[in-house]
Amino acid sequence: MRRLGARSLGPWSRRGVAFEAACSPVFRAFVAWHPSTPPPMRSSLLALSLFAASCCVDDLHAGGREPGSLLIYPVHHSGGGLFTVITVTNTSLMPASVGTLGGTTNAHFYYTNVVPDPADPFRPLNCTVFDRVEPLTPADTLTVLTECHNLGFGLQRQMGYLAVVAEDPTQFETAWSHNYLIGSSLVLSATGFAYRLEALTFQSPAPHGAATDVDADGRRDFDGVEYEMLPDRLYLDSFLAEADPQLALLNLTGDLADVHMVLFSVWNDYEMPLSATVSFHCWFETRLARINTLFDPVFLAGMPNDPEEVDTNCDGVDDLTSGWFLLQSLGVRTPGGQLIAADGALLGALTAGTTSICDPRRQLGESAAKQANGSLNH
Repeated sequence: MRRLGARSLGPWSRRGVAFEAACSPVFRAFVAWHPSTPPPMRSSLLALSLFAASCCVDDLHAGGREPGSLLIYPVHHSGGGLFTVITVTNTSLMPASVGTLGGTTNAHFYYTNVVPDPADPFRPLNCTVFDRVEPLTPADTLTVLTECHNLGFGLQRQMGYLAVVAEDPTQFETAWSHNYLIGSSLVLSATGFAYRLEALTFQSPAPHGAATDVDADGRRDFDGVEYEMLPDRLYLDSFLAEADPQLALLNLTGDLADVHMVLFSVWNDYEMPLSATVSFHCWFETRLARINTLFDPVFLAGMPNDPEEVDTNCDGVDDLTSGWFLLQSLGVRTPGGQLIAADGALLGALTAGTTSICDPRRQLGESAAKQANGSLNH
């Protein structure tokens, strides 16, 4: 299913209340109490909004990516009330024959697991990697529950990100060029909350079947030689503060313990410029409002706002607060403070937690400008 457009919500979306608002508890409450809504229409709109909310499990992403040799899933959860279903598909249709495996490949799963620090979501207490290999025959698709598949889970709640690397099935742990992998993740909770994200795919410029570790450093380099380069900047086209969205970011420059400082350049719906910085290592996922109070709806409501933006009852007063931002690196340093790179590599996604209930989940937009200093250290 595709994203619901303005026509799908009729008059309630002509002022910009599209899928984001339809999915939010704020919109559902608005429909219920709005005095101009006749009871029959009110019931219909409630049903429509609830239907739109159920559609939030559908994938909303940047799109346009081709199958690749390396996949990155920005978020996985194992336990703690959240569960993730991971799918990897081998789109190669080359049949096996006598003496050849055809389009068969190994898929090497690298789960980066963090132990979160409740006092500081940006500095996890631990960051480790658990890996395993799965064979994929031509046209094969594999779907796993991370709680069962990620054996680093143990008895603890685990979260983090996942990388899947195509490897030569005839060699031991030899990453190779096999630009046929696609995938997605589905995050579920026992309460019925759910969202889905496409995996980020990265092609290898190497000839098909060639080993990708050109410099033999044991890393998966996003340098334009082994794999595609990474974006220099990341963008979020819009956020609705009242929906309480979350952001997941992962560092791809240096090692798991190295500290990455990130600049958030933010504009509200009145083009008011705001900014914030955050330093993290490895990976984090937290509410935008936890990153900085400038994402809090109370703070944004106190700023100059465009009255025509998200005006849900057409009275010339904006009812919800929105904005957009771009992310850029301010550098990566060792835990001791030594500079590793003045401009590090990042990937991430807008996600949702139990407090956000429903909001568009999507990958972040990526700049046309690329950088070559990103890598996976496994």
